[in-house]
Amino acid sequence: MPRPLLALAAMLLVQTLVALASAAAPVLAPAVAPELGFAPERVGVYAAVSYLCAMLTGLRSGTGVARLGAVRLNQAALLGCLAGAGLAALGSGDLILVVAALVGAGYGVVNPAAAAVLAHHAPARSRGLYFSIKQSGVPLGVGLAGLLLPAGLAVLGWRTTLACLAAACLVALLVLAGLRARLEPPRTVPPGQQEERARALLARVWRAPVLRAMSLASVAFAVSQQVYVTFLVAMLHLHLQWSLAAAAGVLALSQALSVAARIALGALGDSTGKPGLVLAGVGAAMALALVLLGVAAAFTPPGPDASRLAVMGASLACAATAMGWNGVFFGALARQVSQDDLPRVAGATQFFTFGGGMLGPLAFGEALRLGAPYAACYAAAALVPAAAAVVLARALRAAAPPPRPSVPREVHQREDVQA
Repeated sequence: MPRPLLALAAMLLVQTLVALASAAAPVLAPAVAPELGFAPERVGVYAAVSYLCAMLTGLRSGTGVARLGAVRLNQAALLGCLAGAGLAALGSGDLILVVAALVGAGYGVVNPAAAAVLAHHAPARSRGLYFSIKQSGVPLGVGLAGLLLPAGLAVLGWRTTLACLAAACLVALLVLAGLRARLEPPRTVPPGQQEERARALLARVWRAPVLRAMSLASVAFAVSQQVYVTFLVAMLHLHLQWSLAAAAGVLALSQALSVAARIALGALGDSTGKPGLVLAGVGAAMALALVLLGVAAAFTPPGPDASRLAVMGASLACAATAMGWNGVFFGALARQVSQDDLPRVAGATQFFTFGGGMLGPLAFGEALRLGAPYAACYAAAALVPAAAAVVLARALRAAAPPPRPSVPREVHQREDVQA
């Protein structure tokens, strides 16, 4: 029996906690990285390793859904974040890349596993809205990281804070265990068939023009999203000399806006029936927002007493676009493939997405390390979603069915007379 609200609440909980675990490193890096012997800018390497593992696990998530079930795969995602947060709480710099791999492995399977659950339980006419609400767990998790982690750092210390995060993942894992019988969708494709198809999955996605364009767009949008999330706190705290609490507060506020943006864009895609074109428009707006953030970073004087309006406005524009695209993306994807194919195709497109999530922070961090200013780095990053928006719009226009030829009015009149 479909249980749309229960399924949505459960998947939103998992997405929020996994996003919170993934955002812990960028938020805590300015304070914790020097203690572990790293420069804060090296968080880009952490993000790259995390997304590399997410690419690999996401690509195999279709097989995981077939073998374990979609709900158990969500539990596996929580288990990876639990293990990563627990190891990070030990405070050993030698384990940092292991932590990145565990959290990334969990992050990689969340979207395909949740897509399988929601494709079964969500009403078909509102599927884009359901995906968007579930995807709002990403900014919710990042926003909670901006609010809770600095407070935990000040009150409990960072090790105890990460231990509390591991405990929250354990509680959610147990909650899902109790809901599994009610939420697990039926498995209509045998595991062997899933494994066989997975070998050619990337090639199949690449051969389909619209799926290829969506995959490339997801690379570009992930670059923008991860550059924004990974380096915003560091830019505000280290470059503009804001307090860590103030910098993390901006990140939290921006995520609250992106929740509303994701839901609104998902609803817009459903109402227009053209979520792909909505996605292309978001990419163009994303490029403009990144340019504005770079300009604000260049012309805002450092110091806690400087005016913050320009930086705040540009950050909110990035939140609504660079953090707002995911839900409408999955709504558009659900219109391109069947329900049985959705987990596998979502995992394949996500392989490209996480490639952008891996390369974007790495390149941005290395550019900063070599002395490039934030303004130049953000301007260069803006070129990527701008190009992707053009490519996606052209692919959708080429795939659209040709308009029906108009019939002259006099032909209709002759047919009426003959009838």
